[in-house]
Amino acid sequence: MSADGSSSRAMRALEPAGMAGEDDPWQKRKSAQTRVAILDAAVECLASQGYARTTTQLIAQTANISRGAMMHHYATKQELIDSVIDYTFFKRMEAFGSEIKRLSDRERVEEQAGIELFWQTLLTREYQAYLELAIAARTDADLRAIFEPKARRFDAVWRQSTLRLFPEWSDKQDKLMIAIDFCQAAMEGLLLNRSIWQPRERRVAVRKMVSEAILSLREG
Repeated sequence: MSADGSSSRAMRALEPAGMAGEDDPWQKRKSAQTRVAILDAAVECLASQGYARTTTQLIAQTANISRGAMMHHYATKQELIDSVIDYTFFKRMEAFGSEIKRLSDRERVEEQAGIELFWQTLLTREYQAYLELAIAARTDADLRAIFEPKARRFDAVWRQSTLRLFPEWSDKQDKLMIAIDFCQAAMEGLLLNRSIWQPRERRVAVRKMVSEAILSLREG
């Protein structure tokens, strides 16, 4: 089986339940549109208000639907959060993959533009929502039981997809795995200190150093 086929199946596994394709019946597509509106609202609430303040009532208000209509699609907050986790992962991976495919070989290989694109994924509301869930999961056992298995699955899909998106690493897959972990650890640490590490040039210098280190790893 091709790497593309395997990666596509892995991406589909991340897609939240209840989504619909263009060929599905109208009623299913309408229901899926409502679900997406709810998930977008939940992401917005998590990113702006945090996990503790994100209630089903607030999500329903943000989605501009009744709480009863929302509960028709997601009977409990836990069920909704389960889908939100999948949604944040899926949207980030989908956006990152699309942007990488738009790069020329020179931009991707010589300029290491993928590193800056990864940084941009950390500035999205989807990642902010993910971060709120990750932090809350440290002290909320019920959330942790949902979040951690999904986060591990996403990590596996991210690695698998990266192999396909960066073919220049095809003969150095072990090094690519190290590069992924290093880039993620450095960039997430940079994000958490973004408001403290001033001026902006300081943060740009860190990203440049990450790029140079990963280039050295690939060429070494």
